[in-house]
Amino acid sequence: MSTDRNFTKVPNAIFTLYTRLPDFKADHALLYVYLCARLNRNYGYAFPSTDDIAHALNCGINQVVTYKRVLRKYRLITTKRHPTLGNDMYFIHPPIDNEAEFYGKYEEAREYYERRSAQFASRGARPKRAEPDEVPDHIAKFTAWL
Repeated sequence: MSTDRNFTKVPNAIFTLYTRLPDFKADHALLYVYLCARLNRNYGYAFPSTDDIAHALNCGINQVVTYKRVLRKYRLITTKRHPTLGNDMYFIHPPIDNEAEFYGKYEEAREYYERRSAQFASRGARPKRAEPDEVPDHIAKFTAWL
């Protein structure tokens, strides 16, 4: 497996902080990852059409519009209309990766996260799964690559 292409580097804060926001779901994170994957470094932006995004994310056009709205709301992307092609250009911004700064900007995230954490804790401890005796070779190779 090649480590120099065919993967997308994504800031962990998308999964560790932004998913604490009440209206930021896995689909929003997936769109952010997709746009990172489609970023043209020479131009400084990504430019997939809304149809391309809907097809790649296996969702409808209206859902893509909603996902983009949330990413703009949290300043993870800025969009501009391409002057001649008519599709959006997506300028991708790094997420806030400092927890204190994040909660300072998005206070609702702390309350939502604490409420969800309490819900999970109230479910009680579940039995642990037995660990496999051996890790299959293909999994060992992949985790070593990560």
